[in-house]
Formats: sequence, C-alpha cells, structure tokens
Amino acid sequence: MSKNYKIAKPIPSGHKAWSIIESAVPGTLGGNAPAKVYGRLDCPTALRFLAKGKYAPSRVFFHTEGDAIACGFRPCFSCLPEKYRAWKASQ
Repeated sequence: MSKNYKIAKPIPSGHKAWSIIESAVPGTLGGNAPAKVYGRLDCPTALRFLAKGKYAPSRVFFHTEGDAIACGFRPCFSCLPEKYRAWKASQ
C-alpha cells in the first residue's frame, strides 16, 4: 500500500484559490496555510514550530513553486531570503 500525501493545488479560477488533493508523489515545498507562506522542507523556522507541536495541522505541501505562487502563497523570509526580497519588492 502506497502512502498518499496532501498536496495543495491551485484552482484555475484566477483568484489564488486552492484545494487539497491526495498524491502518491510527495511535495517538494511546505507551506503554512493561514500565513500563506511557502518554503523548503528543511526550513529552520518551520522545523522549530513543528518541534513545538505547532503548525502541523495547518501545513500543506506543493509539488512546484509555481503551484505555491498560484495558490497565493509568498516565499519564506528564513529559508528563501532572495525570493522573499524579490516578492517584497514587487508588493
């Protein structure tokens, strides 16, 4: 029996909406749904919150960075500082 992963995928509505699908392929990026932030799976900030027992219920995963952006998520300032700065400059 293979494991299924909960992956956030954009809904093609143009409103940065997303839904959760189950996939046999794990995500390459993690995200915090309420904060709308995505980052690497080894992000020190995310790992710190997970170790404290927080964040896990609201964690989502993405197959691609394009999916994270299309879902309305922004880059993490901790693990993706260059992408965060570029995002911040575009706001």
